[in-house]
Amino acid sequence: MTTKRLGRGLADIIESSGQRSESFVRLRIDQIRTGRFQPRSQIDEASLQELKASIQRQGVIEPVIVRPIAHGTYELVAGERRLRASQQLGITEVPAIIKTLSDKEALEFSLVENLQRQELSPMEEAKGYERLLSEMGYTQEQIAEAVGKNRATVANVLRLLSLPEEIQQGVGRGAITLGHAKALLSLQDHARQQELYRRIINERLSVRQAELLAGGVVPSKRGRIRHVDPQVKGFEDELQRVFGTKVRVAVRKTGGRIIVDYFSQDDLTRILRLVGVSVGDG
Repeated sequence: MTTKRLGRGLADIIESSGQRSESFVRLRIDQIRTGRFQPRSQIDEASLQELKASIQRQGVIEPVIVRPIAHGTYELVAGERRLRASQQLGITEVPAIIKTLSDKEALEFSLVENLQRQELSPMEEAKGYERLLSEMGYTQEQIAEAVGKNRATVANVLRLLSLPEEIQQGVGRGAITLGHAKALLSLQDHARQQELYRRIINERLSVRQAELLAGGVVPSKRGRIRHVDPQVKGFEDELQRVFGTKVRVAVRKTGGRIIVDYFSQDDLTRILRLVGVSVGDG
């Protein structure tokens, strides 16, 4: 039985540069500069501490990958966590493999290496794909081939970049999961996305609850699901169009309630004027 590899694989990317090398060298850490194409924006402190403990026991076993710059200096392509852990431990030299890689190969190499280790957050993955598209001229199909995923998956990850910045930051720091983000993407406008995002945070909603709310189905406080009557949902949609904000219609056996959300004093004043309430300017 053959083992499925991720995309082209690191060896394939190295070979494509025409500079195959299997020899190891040792480089001083002060010879290595931070990589310009590192897709990871943050490193989990707990995992870094675990790596430091491993290096203290066994040393740096796996070499970092670098490419030459000039005058005996090198740019890091892969192995940022290993390099950072070594620096914090006061280690002055690390094993390294020197490869001559183009900018395109260096970015692809860094992205694939991190994906293979499952060390990227969804936002880091999305931004890595975007760099391949905008800076390196890749198509979504070429990205999918490089990282071993289907094109639809790549497209869905890239959609995260269409979310409001507030939500992107929440995904990046782990405040919400990728599942939550997918539920938010099912909504068509940023205002509704941000409203639901804040509910997810404030009410600690599960992915399933977020999906239900995004689809117009309201989960009850006891965890049971209450489906909104299509006619009531139609009333809500029309009122939301008129008021330009979230409106909920709660129907009871006798009567009910219409709940209109507002997000500032100016927003409240605007809504009151829409229903004919005279509001002074003072």
